[in-house]
Formats: sequence, C-alpha cells, structure tokens
Amino acid sequence: YCFIIEHEMNPLLTFVSLSFFVISLTLAALDTKAVEEVTFSAGAPLDGFQAKIIIPVLVEAFKRNGIRFRAEHNPSLRSLQKSNSGAVDGELHRIYDFHKVSGGKYPNLIRIDAKILSVWIAAYATKNIVIKNWQDLKDYNVVYYLGRKNVEKALVNLMPSSQVMTVNNDLQAFKILAANRIDIVISERINGRAILKSSTEFKDIKEIARLNETTIYAYIHKKHEKLGFQIAKTIEAMKKDQSFHKIVESVLLSYQ
Repeated sequence: YCFIIEHEMNPLLTFVSLSFFVISLTLAALDTKAVEEVTFSAGAPLDGFQAKIIIPVLVEAFKRNGIRFRAEHNPSLRSLQKSNSGAVDGELHRIYDFHKVSGGKYPNLIRIDAKILSVWIAAYATKNIVIKNWQDLKDYNVVYYLGRKNVEKALVNLMPSSQVMTVNNDLQAFKILAANRIDIVISERINGRAILKSSTEFKDIKEIARLNETTIYAYIHKKHEKLGFQIAKTIEAMKKDQSFHKIVESVLLSYQ
C-alpha cells in the first residue's frame, strides 16, 4: 500500500520538477533577452572629457551583451531624478562614494563595480592665489558645476552659501571667472584644461591647485541589477583584452 502511494505520487513530483525547471529556464531567458536597449542620463554635457570615454566604453560593454546603449544629457538634478525613478536605465558617471556624498537620496541606483576613470578636481583663478587644500578656499568666492556632489559636500561646511555659486556646466563657470565675477573655479582638471585652450577669452586663467583625486563609475537602476553585474564583468574583460585602454588613450590624445 505504501509502495503504491509512492508510485502514484511520482508523476506529480516529476511534473512539478519539470515545471519548475521550465519556468527557471524561461525566467533566465527573459532576464537576458528582455532588455534590447538601455539609456543612461548624464548630468554634464556629452561632449565633456568623462563622457567621451565612458560612452564608448559602455557602448562596447553593452554590445558584447547584445544590448544597444545610448546616452542623453539632462541638468544634473533632473538627470538623477530620471535615473533614480527608472525613467531612464542609469546614470552615466558619478563618483565611487556617490551615495555617501548625496546622503542616500537616490537609493535605486546601483554602482556598476568596474572603475572607468580617475580624475583630479582642480582649482583655477586669474589672481595669484595660493591654495594647498580645501580649507584654503574658505576666504574666497567659488563657482562649480552643480552636478559635482563631492565638491558640494566639501564646501557645504567650509563656507557660507553666499560665497558659493553653482552653474549648469564647466564652461559657464570659466566664463564667470574670465569676467572677474568670482575668485576661483573648481573643475575636473582635464576638462578645465580643454576649456582654457578653447578660447583666448580664458588666457588669464591658470590652474592654481589640485584638490583631490576621485574615481568615476557608471550607475544602473536596480531593475537591471543582474545586468549591472554582467556589465562590470564585461568592462573588466575589456581591460584585459586592451580594448578599454585603446578607448581611453584615443580620448587622452585628443586632449593633448
């Protein structure tokens, strides 16, 4: 009798097992095939130094996973709102400890754990100002591009808001400095140098200090968490096969 019951239940167990197996395969297929294209938003113009490297890196990384990649520019806060809400699929470039410096305001963004860049934040002026560290800025009026959350965090407890001006991009900041409306611009170093070379309007501006080095990562919305892990692996593979470095080198050459 016991043998008969066991024998009668086997088809049911087999059916359940097969069903679970089929569902698992289906979900796995959906996880890899459902996404055909992703869009990341950038809080800075797409013709800036960081974007010129990160966009082709991500285009190639997503392509290797069968996914089209595109980027769009939005004002910094709007960009974060869109990427955190899932209106777009990710944030093109933010610093490593972005969640810490932004106070955890954007919890739906997950860092793609493959470093793409290291950049220096630098100070620029027209006057002979001596700056050795962030503390030395406290006696001056400064301007920076609003999307730099690390700069915002460094300055918020250092000086009153009356001494700080924010703008929508680095070019605006340097124009304000060239017009002698501010003492110091804080900018990403390579981008800053490119702007200085772009016009004689900036001939009197010079770099006066390097303030700190920071690492840059892309962030993806949590709805694509598994894909984010895969893209991180792909970027590391690109570093090993040298395709990553070829992209970086070609952009750096254009800035020399």
